[in-house]
Amino acid sequence: MNTKNNQKKVSVIIPCFNQGGFVEDAVLSAVNQTYKNIEIICINDASTDNSSSVLKKLADTYRNIVFFDEKENRGVIYARNLGISAATGDYILPLDADNKIERTFIEKTVEVLEKNPDIGVVCSKVKIFGEENKNWNLSEPELKNILYSNNVDNCALFRKSDFLAIGGYKEYMQDGYEDWDLWLSFLEKGLRIHRIDEYLFNYRKHKEESRTKSIDNKKMNNIYRQIITNHLSLFLKEESFTEKIFKSSLNRILKYKKLNILFLSAAILELIIIGLLIFSIVA
Repeated sequence: MNTKNNQKKVSVIIPCFNQGGFVEDAVLSAVNQTYKNIEIICINDASTDNSSSVLKKLADTYRNIVFFDEKENRGVIYARNLGISAATGDYILPLDADNKIERTFIEKTVEVLEKNPDIGVVCSKVKIFGEENKNWNLSEPELKNILYSNNVDNCALFRKSDFLAIGGYKEYMQDGYEDWDLWLSFLEKGLRIHRIDEYLFNYRKHKEESRTKSIDNKKMNNIYRQIITNHLSLFLKEESFTEKIFKSSLNRILKYKKLNILFLSAAILELIIIGLLIFSIVA
């Protein structure tokens, strides 16, 4: 393995809000990596538990930890963007405060980015632990899959330069799935997402529902709408998506033709607009 002197630096970004019981495990999993040229940026997002004292103790112990102790809670998007803006690494690895990575995670993900300039994001297979213990079998992170489901955890390695070029995490994704929005931005840039065929990331399952899991149907619909709006050109270039839209519109036409001429006209107009959008983007 390369020595620290000729390794590119990796910045691990760990936001923390009321995860004082878990954050030490997350930080130590980064500290103990086989890859040595690492800085660990921890952001306490105005926690009301002991997170601040835990992180301060870790920062006093390990010289490569940078600690931001925020006094106002601004959410995970702000915290991650803050950490990444302060990062001095060539590569960025976000890591949630309640999760962990295996010792070779960074070494193996860096190797993929170093050898493949067309790859923008590298993740690994996921093992669930905590309340439940099992392997998490996710679909491959190809466009046809990731358009419909966020099958890449936010713990994935990418170049800081690419992150800045696509505008970072978007503040308008405050309801969740900001990482999904980010991955689609990488794909729009023409970069691929690669998953290493090893279980190198450990996702903690809690009894209580997480921020993302607890999203109600109305918010989830708004998130899907936002994702599609933000990345419309990407969706319209995917044949399966356009087929679904056309089928949906045609079904409405068949349904409305017996009900109301106004509804029929609206459905036909929708189909025409969709066709024009597709033509303008694909042409």
